[in-house]
Amino acid sequence: MIEFIQKQIEASERLFEVMRKDHNDRMAEMEHWARTTQSLIEKLHERDMTISLLRNGKNVPDMGTNVPTTGEDVSFENAERRVKIMEKQVEALAEQVKRLKDENEALRLDLGIKDQRV
Repeated sequence: MIEFIQKQIEASERLFEVMRKDHNDRMAEMEHWARTTQSLIEKLHERDMTISLLRNGKNVPDMGTNVPTTGEDVSFENAERRVKIMEKQVEALAEQVKRLKDENEALRLDLGIKDQRV
């Protein structure tokens, strides 16, 4: 009987380790998406500044983005198309971040982990 209980305890410990590793992997993925989202927000800010400059007829400074500055089509329609694409990408990322947060919260509840955020 003791042997059976010992095997059950070992199996439970292995399961717990697998679940903890899975949780850590999910958290790392969530952090990656958070950094990606932050980067996209910064690019959206740069985009807004570029659009403002283009609408005012001013030259666009090179901010290290892929926004065309010279020799390429800098028309309003092209800029508007790029804006729509970026907005769709941000929406998709926001949905993925929300899904990951929900999964993380469900995992925390399942494991009985208290939220340690300040």
